[in-house]
Amino acid sequence: MSIAIRPFVKKDLTRFVSAISPLLSPSAVNFALITDTHDKAKFATTYYGPTGYWHVREQQWLSDQLPLALRVHLGDLVDGSEAPWLTRLRLRNIMADYQSGSVPFLVTKGNHDDNDKFAEKRAGHRGSFLPEVNQTMIFRPNAEQIGVAVSQEGLMVQDFPNLRIIVLNTADVPLIDGHKAFDVKKTLAVSFAQLRNFALALKGAGKRDVLLLSHAPALKENGQPALKFNGRAVHELLRAFNFHASGVLHTGEAPAFGGRLRFDFRQSSGRVVGYLAGHYHLEADYIVNGIHYSLQNTSALMGRHHGLTTKFNRRYDRRFGLPSEYAGYVVSVDTQQRLLSLYGYGAASRVRRFQY
Repeated sequence: MSIAIRPFVKKDLTRFVSAISPLLSPSAVNFALITDTHDKAKFATTYYGPTGYWHVREQQWLSDQLPLALRVHLGDLVDGSEAPWLTRLRLRNIMADYQSGSVPFLVTKGNHDDNDKFAEKRAGHRGSFLPEVNQTMIFRPNAEQIGVAVSQEGLMVQDFPNLRIIVLNTADVPLIDGHKAFDVKKTLAVSFAQLRNFALALKGAGKRDVLLLSHAPALKENGQPALKFNGRAVHELLRAFNFHASGVLHTGEAPAFGGRLRFDFRQSSGRVVGYLAGHYHLEADYIVNGIHYSLQNTSALMGRHHGLTTKFNRRYDRRFGLPSEYAGYVVSVDTQQRLLSLYGYGAASRVRRFQY
Protein backbone atom coordinates (compact mmCIF):
# COMPACT_ATOMS: atom_id res chain seq x y z
CA MET A 1 0.00 0.00 0.00
CA SER A 2 1.40 3.37 -1.05
CA ILE A 3 0.92 6.21 1.44
CA ALA A 4 1.30 9.96 0.98
CA ILE A 5 3.94 11.77 3.01
CA ARG A 6 5.14 15.36 3.07
CA PRO A 7 7.14 16.32 -0.06
CA PHE A 8 10.27 17.48 1.78
CA VAL A 9 10.32 14.25 3.79
CA LYS A 10 9.89 12.15 0.66
CA LYS A 11 12.81 13.98 -0.97
CA ASP A 12 15.04 13.47 2.08
CA LEU A 13 14.13 9.82 2.60
CA THR A 14 14.53 9.06 -1.11
CA ARG A 15 18.13 10.28 -0.84
CA PHE A 16 18.59 8.20 2.30
CA VAL A 17 17.26 5.07 0.57
CA SER A 18 19.63 5.58 -2.35
CA ALA A 19 22.59 5.99 0.00
CA ILE A 20 22.03 2.93 2.18
CA SER A 21 20.49 0.42 -0.24
CA PRO A 22 23.88 -0.83 -1.46
CA LEU A 23 25.02 -1.22 2.17
CA LEU A 24 22.26 -3.61 3.28
CA SER A 25 23.33 -7.22 2.96
CA PRO A 26 20.48 -9.55 1.92
CA SER A 27 21.73 -12.07 4.48
CA ALA A 28 21.53 -9.53 7.34
CA VAL A 29 18.48 -8.72 9.48
CA ASN A 30 17.60 -5.14 8.50
CA PHE A 31 14.93 -3.04 10.20
CA ALA A 32 13.68 0.53 10.58
CA LEU A 33 13.81 2.02 14.07
CA ILE A 34 12.42 5.13 15.73
CA THR A 35 11.93 6.01 19.37
CA ASP A 36 10.37 8.68 21.57
CA THR A 37 7.86 10.19 19.12
CA HIS A 38 6.04 11.92 22.05
CA ASP A 39 2.97 12.38 19.89
CA LYS A 40 0.20 14.70 21.12
CA ALA A 41 -2.80 16.43 19.59
CA LYS A 42 -1.83 20.00 20.47
CA PHE A 43 -0.02 21.50 17.50
CA ALA A 44 3.46 22.97 17.95
CA THR A 45 6.22 23.96 15.54
CA THR A 46 9.10 24.00 18.01
CA TYR A 47 8.45 21.01 20.27
CA TYR A 48 6.32 17.86 20.72
CA GLY A 49 3.06 17.71 18.78
CA PRO A 50 1.21 15.71 16.09
CA THR A 51 4.49 15.46 14.18
CA GLY A 52 5.08 12.33 16.29
CA TYR A 53 2.35 10.50 14.39
CA TRP A 54 3.60 11.91 11.09
CA HIS A 55 7.06 10.48 11.81
CA VAL A 56 5.49 7.05 12.32
CA ARG A 57 3.66 7.35 8.99
CA GLU A 58 6.89 8.39 7.31
CA GLN A 59 8.65 5.37 8.79
CA GLN A 60 6.01 3.20 7.10
CA TRP A 61 6.78 4.85 3.74
CA LEU A 62 10.49 4.24 4.29
CA SER A 63 9.90 0.59 5.16
CA ASP A 64 8.18 0.06 1.80
CA GLN A 65 11.25 1.34 -0.10
CA LEU A 66 13.81 -1.05 1.41
CA PRO A 67 14.09 -4.82 2.00
CA LEU A 68 13.33 -4.60 5.72
CA ALA A 69 12.31 -7.40 8.06
CA LEU A 70 10.73 -5.14 10.68
CA ARG A 71 9.57 -1.72 11.79
CA VAL A 72 10.53 -0.97 15.40
CA HIS A 73 9.38 1.69 17.89
CA LEU A 74 11.18 1.77 21.25
CA GLY A 75 8.43 3.49 23.21
CA ASP A 76 7.14 6.87 24.34
CA LEU A 77 4.76 6.69 21.42
CA VAL A 78 2.83 9.53 23.04
CA ASP A 79 3.78 12.34 25.39
CA GLY A 80 1.11 11.29 27.89
CA SER A 81 0.31 14.89 28.78
CA GLU A 82 -3.26 15.16 27.47
CA ALA A 83 -6.70 13.99 28.59
CA PRO A 84 -6.95 10.19 28.77
CA TRP A 85 -9.41 9.89 25.87
CA LEU A 86 -7.10 11.97 23.68
CA THR A 87 -3.98 10.02 24.59
CA ARG A 88 -5.84 6.76 23.86
CA LEU A 89 -6.84 8.15 20.48
CA ARG A 90 -3.25 9.07 19.64
CA LEU A 91 -2.03 5.62 20.76
CA ARG A 92 -4.73 3.94 18.69
CA ASN A 93 -3.75 5.93 15.59
CA ILE A 94 -0.08 5.04 15.91
CA MET A 95 -0.72 1.34 16.45
CA ALA A 96 -3.21 1.33 13.56
CA ASP A 97 -0.42 2.59 11.31
CA TYR A 98 1.83 -0.29 12.32
CA GLN A 99 -0.98 -2.78 11.83
CA SER A 100 -1.89 -1.40 8.40
CA GLY A 101 1.64 -1.63 7.00
CA SER A 102 3.06 -4.49 4.95
CA VAL A 103 6.13 -4.90 7.19
CA PRO A 104 5.95 -6.73 10.55
CA PHE A 105 6.59 -4.63 13.64
CA LEU A 106 7.85 -4.65 17.21
CA VAL A 107 6.49 -1.76 19.27
CA THR A 108 7.20 -1.49 22.98
CA LYS A 109 6.03 0.79 25.75
CA GLY A 110 7.89 3.79 27.18
CA ASN A 111 7.53 5.54 30.51
CA HIS A 112 5.28 8.25 29.00
CA ASP A 113 2.71 5.86 27.55
CA ASP A 114 0.75 5.47 30.82
CA ASN A 115 -0.39 9.13 30.68
CA ASP A 116 1.20 9.90 34.05
CA LYS A 117 2.51 13.26 32.83
CA PHE A 118 -1.13 14.37 32.65
CA ALA A 119 -2.09 12.63 35.90
CA GLU A 120 0.74 14.24 37.89
CA LYS A 121 -1.15 17.54 37.74
CA ARG A 122 -4.51 16.06 38.85
CA ALA A 123 -5.76 15.28 42.34
CA GLY A 124 -5.54 11.58 43.09
CA HIS A 125 -3.34 11.05 40.02
CA ARG A 126 -6.50 10.88 37.90
CA GLY A 127 -6.04 10.11 34.22
CA SER A 128 -3.22 7.60 34.69
CA PHE A 129 -3.61 4.33 32.78
CA LEU A 130 -3.74 0.95 34.47
CA PRO A 131 -1.48 -1.75 32.95
CA GLU A 132 -4.36 -3.31 31.02
CA VAL A 133 -4.60 -0.22 28.76
CA ASN A 134 -1.21 -0.71 27.15
CA GLN A 135 -1.52 -4.48 27.30
CA THR A 136 -4.52 -4.06 25.02
CA MET A 137 -3.40 -1.11 22.90
CA ILE A 138 0.33 -1.83 22.42
CA PHE A 139 1.22 -5.41 23.30
CA ARG A 140 -1.83 -7.24 21.92
CA PRO A 141 -1.29 -6.00 18.33
CA ASN A 142 2.31 -7.24 18.54
CA ALA A 143 1.14 -10.65 19.77
CA GLU A 144 -1.39 -11.01 16.95
CA GLN A 145 1.44 -11.30 14.42
CA ILE A 146 2.82 -14.65 13.34
CA GLY A 147 6.21 -15.39 14.86
CA VAL A 148 6.10 -12.82 17.68
CA ALA A 149 5.86 -14.18 21.23
CA VAL A 150 4.66 -11.68 23.86
CA SER A 151 4.52 -12.31 27.60
CA GLN A 152 1.95 -10.86 29.99
CA GLU A 153 4.54 -8.30 31.11
CA GLY A 154 5.34 -7.16 27.56
CA LEU A 155 8.55 -9.11 26.87
CA MET A 156 8.67 -9.82 23.12
CA VAL A 157 10.72 -12.36 21.17
CA GLN A 158 11.16 -12.83 17.43
CA ASP A 159 13.55 -15.28 15.81
CA PHE A 160 15.54 -15.14 12.60
CA PRO A 161 17.86 -17.92 11.32
CA ASN A 162 20.94 -16.75 13.27
CA LEU A 163 19.48 -14.01 15.44
CA ARG A 164 16.97 -13.71 18.26
CA ILE A 165 15.55 -10.23 18.90
CA ILE A 166 14.30 -9.70 22.45
CA VAL A 167 12.34 -6.58 23.36
CA LEU A 168 12.27 -5.81 27.06
CA ASN A 169 9.53 -3.66 28.60
CA THR A 170 11.40 -1.21 30.85
CA ALA A 171 8.15 0.51 31.90
CA ASP A 172 6.93 -2.68 33.55
CA VAL A 173 5.40 -1.53 36.82
CA PRO A 174 2.78 -4.01 38.11
CA LEU A 175 -0.07 -3.13 40.42
CA ILE A 176 0.67 -3.88 44.07
CA ASP A 177 -2.31 -5.11 46.09
CA GLY A 178 -4.50 -4.02 43.17
CA HIS A 179 -3.27 -0.42 43.19
CA LYS A 180 -0.87 1.63 41.10
CA ALA A 181 1.92 2.27 43.60
CA PHE A 182 4.33 4.13 41.30
CA ASP A 183 4.26 6.98 38.81
CA VAL A 184 5.41 5.09 35.69
CA LYS A 185 6.84 8.24 34.07
CA LYS A 186 9.29 8.40 36.98
CA THR A 187 9.79 4.66 37.46
CA LEU A 188 11.74 2.70 34.86
CA ALA A 189 11.57 -0.94 35.87
CA VAL A 190 11.46 -4.61 34.93
CA SER A 191 9.27 -6.79 37.13
CA PHE A 192 10.60 -10.06 38.54
CA ALA A 193 8.07 -11.97 36.42
CA GLN A 194 9.44 -10.36 33.25
CA LEU A 195 13.01 -10.92 34.41
CA ARG A 196 12.25 -14.64 34.77
CA ASN A 197 10.82 -14.71 31.23
CA PHE A 198 13.86 -12.78 29.99
CA ALA A 199 16.19 -15.46 31.37
CA LEU A 200 14.09 -18.12 29.58
CA ALA A 201 14.21 -16.12 26.34
CA LEU A 202 18.00 -15.93 26.54
CA LYS A 203 18.22 -19.65 27.24
CA GLY A 204 15.94 -20.38 24.28
CA ALA A 205 18.19 -18.51 21.88
CA GLY A 206 20.34 -21.64 21.54
CA LYS A 207 22.96 -21.03 18.83
CA ARG A 208 21.48 -17.66 17.85
CA ASP A 209 23.08 -14.33 18.71
CA VAL A 210 20.84 -11.97 20.69
CA LEU A 211 19.95 -8.35 20.03
CA LEU A 212 18.20 -6.67 22.95
CA LEU A 213 15.86 -3.70 22.45
CA SER A 214 14.03 -1.63 25.05
CA HIS A 215 12.87 1.88 25.78
CA ALA A 216 15.57 2.59 28.38
CA PRO A 217 18.97 0.90 28.81
CA ALA A 218 19.61 -1.31 31.81
CA LEU A 219 22.77 0.59 32.78
CA LYS A 220 24.12 4.10 32.28
CA GLU A 221 27.55 4.78 30.80
CA ASN A 222 29.05 5.01 34.31
CA GLY A 223 27.87 1.47 35.06
CA GLN A 224 25.10 2.56 37.40
CA PRO A 225 21.53 1.24 36.92
CA ALA A 226 19.32 3.27 34.59
CA LEU A 227 16.23 1.50 35.97
CA LYS A 228 14.78 1.89 39.45
CA PHE A 229 14.23 -1.86 39.62
CA ASN A 230 16.28 -4.70 38.09
CA GLY A 231 18.54 -2.79 35.71
CA ARG A 232 21.59 -4.47 37.22
CA ALA A 233 19.87 -7.86 37.05
CA VAL A 234 19.17 -7.48 33.32
CA HIS A 235 22.81 -6.58 32.70
CA GLU A 236 24.11 -9.52 34.75
CA LEU A 237 21.93 -11.94 32.78
CA LEU A 238 23.42 -10.58 29.54
CA ARG A 239 26.93 -11.07 30.93
CA ALA A 240 26.08 -14.63 32.00
CA PHE A 241 24.70 -15.36 28.52
CA ASN A 242 27.97 -14.24 26.92
CA PHE A 243 29.90 -16.55 29.27
CA HIS A 244 27.40 -19.42 28.76
CA ALA A 245 27.17 -19.62 32.53
CA SER A 246 24.62 -20.81 35.06
CA GLY A 247 23.81 -19.61 38.54
CA VAL A 248 21.36 -17.85 40.82
CA LEU A 249 20.52 -14.17 40.80
CA HIS A 250 19.13 -12.42 43.88
CA THR A 251 17.15 -9.26 43.07
CA GLY A 252 16.15 -8.07 46.52
CA GLU A 253 12.89 -8.14 48.46
CA ALA A 254 10.79 -5.36 46.87
CA PRO A 255 7.24 -6.57 46.12
CA ALA A 256 6.78 -7.46 42.41
CA PHE A 257 10.48 -6.82 41.69
CA GLY A 258 12.52 -8.92 44.14
CA GLY A 259 13.19 -12.64 44.15
CA ARG A 260 15.63 -15.45 43.54
CA LEU A 261 16.18 -16.36 39.90
CA ARG A 262 17.98 -19.47 38.68
CA PHE A 263 19.43 -19.33 35.14
CA ASP A 264 21.34 -21.75 32.94
CA PHE A 265 22.92 -20.73 29.63
CA ARG A 266 25.40 -23.61 29.38
CA GLN A 267 23.70 -24.99 26.26
CA SER A 268 23.76 -21.63 24.48
CA SER A 269 26.52 -20.68 22.07
CA GLY A 270 25.43 -17.23 20.83
CA ARG A 271 26.64 -13.80 21.86
CA VAL A 272 24.96 -10.51 22.69
CA VAL A 273 25.08 -8.31 19.58
CA GLY A 274 24.16 -5.18 21.51
CA TYR A 275 21.50 -3.41 23.52
CA LEU A 276 19.61 -0.70 21.61
CA ALA A 277 17.51 1.81 23.56
CA GLY A 278 16.12 5.34 23.50
CA HIS A 279 14.73 7.42 26.38
CA TYR A 280 17.60 9.88 26.84
CA HIS A 281 16.99 11.92 23.66
CA LEU A 282 20.56 11.63 22.38
CA GLU A 283 22.97 9.22 20.76
CA ALA A 284 25.62 7.37 22.72
CA ASP A 285 27.57 4.14 22.47
CA TYR A 286 29.36 2.63 25.43
CA ILE A 287 30.50 -0.75 26.68
CA VAL A 288 30.01 -2.03 30.21
CA ASN A 289 31.52 -5.44 31.05
CA GLY A 290 31.57 -6.38 27.37
CA ILE A 291 27.94 -5.38 26.69
CA HIS A 292 27.55 -2.72 24.00
CA TYR A 293 24.81 -0.20 24.81
CA SER A 294 23.65 1.96 21.91
CA LEU A 295 21.25 4.87 22.50
CA GLN A 296 19.19 6.38 19.67
CA ASN A 297 17.96 9.95 19.34
CA THR A 298 14.36 11.00 19.86
CA SER A 299 12.17 11.23 16.77
CA ALA A 300 10.19 14.03 18.43
CA LEU A 301 10.95 17.61 17.47
CA MET A 302 13.05 19.37 20.12
CA GLY A 303 13.62 23.04 19.28
CA ARG A 304 16.92 24.44 20.55
CA HIS A 305 15.30 27.11 22.76
CA HIS A 306 13.31 24.73 24.99
CA GLY A 307 14.66 24.02 28.46
CA LEU A 308 14.31 20.24 28.16
CA THR A 309 16.07 20.03 24.80
CA THR A 310 19.27 18.03 25.19
CA LYS A 311 22.67 19.35 24.12
CA PHE A 312 22.74 16.67 21.43
CA ASN A 313 19.59 18.08 19.84
CA ARG A 314 20.61 21.71 20.30
CA ARG A 315 23.58 20.97 18.05
CA TYR A 316 21.19 19.92 15.29
CA ASP A 317 19.13 23.12 15.69
CA ARG A 318 16.01 21.07 14.92
CA ARG A 319 13.29 22.86 12.97
CA PHE A 320 9.75 22.13 11.88
CA GLY A 321 9.45 21.48 8.15
CA LEU A 322 13.11 20.53 7.67
CA PRO A 323 14.77 17.08 7.86
CA SER A 324 16.12 17.98 11.31
CA GLU A 325 12.49 17.84 12.55
CA TYR A 326 12.71 14.04 12.82
CA ALA A 327 15.26 11.34 13.60
CA GLY A 328 15.23 7.71 12.61
CA TYR A 329 17.40 4.75 11.72
CA VAL A 330 17.82 1.64 9.67
CA VAL A 331 19.62 -1.02 11.70
CA SER A 332 21.47 -3.93 10.10
CA VAL A 333 22.68 -7.00 11.98
CA ASP A 334 24.99 -9.15 9.89
CA THR A 335 25.67 -12.30 11.91
CA GLN A 336 28.04 -13.69 9.24
CA GLN A 337 30.29 -10.63 9.45
CA ARG A 338 29.45 -10.15 13.15
CA LEU A 339 28.65 -6.53 12.39
CA LEU A 340 26.03 -4.15 13.82
CA SER A 341 25.40 -1.09 11.61
CA LEU A 342 23.14 1.88 12.28
CA TYR A 343 22.28 4.29 9.45
CA GLY A 344 20.58 7.51 10.54
CA TYR A 345 18.40 10.09 8.85
CA GLY A 346 17.26 13.51 10.04
CA ALA A 347 18.77 14.53 13.40
CA ALA A 348 20.89 11.37 13.62
CA SER A 349 24.43 10.24 12.89
CA ARG A 350 24.73 9.00 9.35
CA VAL A 351 26.75 5.81 9.97
CA ARG A 352 27.78 3.91 13.10
CA ARG A 353 29.32 0.43 12.78
CA PHE A 354 30.42 -1.98 15.47
CA GLN A 355 31.96 -5.45 15.43
CA TYR A 356 30.69 -7.80 18.09
